[in-house]
Amino acid sequence: MLAVTSKNTAIVRNEAVTGMLPPATRAYRIEPQLILSSGAGIDGFVDQKTRPWRLYDAALAGPFVAGVPQTGKVIALDIGSRLPHTQLLDQRGQLVDLAAFGGVSLTSFIFTRCKDECPLIAAKFVEMQKQLDSSRFHLFLITIDPMYDSPLVIARYARRFRMNPASISVLTGQPHDIATLLDQFGITSLQNGDANFIHSDSVFLASPDGRVAQILQTAGFTPGSLAAQARHLAGMSASPFGRFQLWLVAGVTALCGGNQFAGIVALETVLFLIIAGISFVTLGWAVRKIWGST
Repeated sequence: MLAVTSKNTAIVRNEAVTGMLPPATRAYRIEPQLILSSGAGIDGFVDQKTRPWRLYDAALAGPFVAGVPQTGKVIALDIGSRLPHTQLLDQRGQLVDLAAFGGVSLTSFIFTRCKDECPLIAAKFVEMQKQLDSSRFHLFLITIDPMYDSPLVIARYARRFRMNPASISVLTGQPHDIATLLDQFGITSLQNGDANFIHSDSVFLASPDGRVAQILQTAGFTPGSLAAQARHLAGMSASPFGRFQLWLVAGVTALCGGNQFAGIVALETVLFLIIAGISFVTLGWAVRKIWGST
């Protein structure tokens, strides 16, 4: 904010909104009315249909800085916690409240410039959208990079992965709201260069009453196993093997201190030993049958 011109109008220098709005200095009508001083930072949604332009749902805010969750500032989510009421924008430019769905929801975090884990998570969510009824289930992907991931950017991302907005919401929002969500969900997002973040992978499953029912601290799930657990939360029939597979992945990853790679290696080792044990038992039984019949 550069200068106040009336009780609810100010001269503001806005940051670039990727692909939508270049950096510029102009007058904005601020809603709700804030106590402003020169140099103050403001977050808000821009309405270009008014004269002057309107900055609504505005709040005083500092710059967005990625980092370790500051759990001392918020009530961190745990099993049984209600999902937070937060106004976010989806790929259609519509406001979305995480806590207002009313069915089983699955929430994870990505950023669109990610080249490694995020496209894998997005692809798994797209596969799950084919397996879960959109009237009873919804999948949320929230950006950890709100300074770049504008509504236009997430819309392109959703089209790239062929995400059905009835099933999957890719969400961005005001930087201070995203920062608070990262703190609440306990997501670490450390910036590594201009366009990359090192971040933790988690999936939060919430029951129809909006309470967190399970926290999966890994992206090493299969779409079928996570969809099976979601159906179970909805009170529907679900594959016991799929649910067991998810439980095994989550359990082994937790035993490995949350290290996803180590967890998957350990899981593969356990499965190999189980299969090898079954094979040896079967082989021993076959040998006894052969020798017993001679």
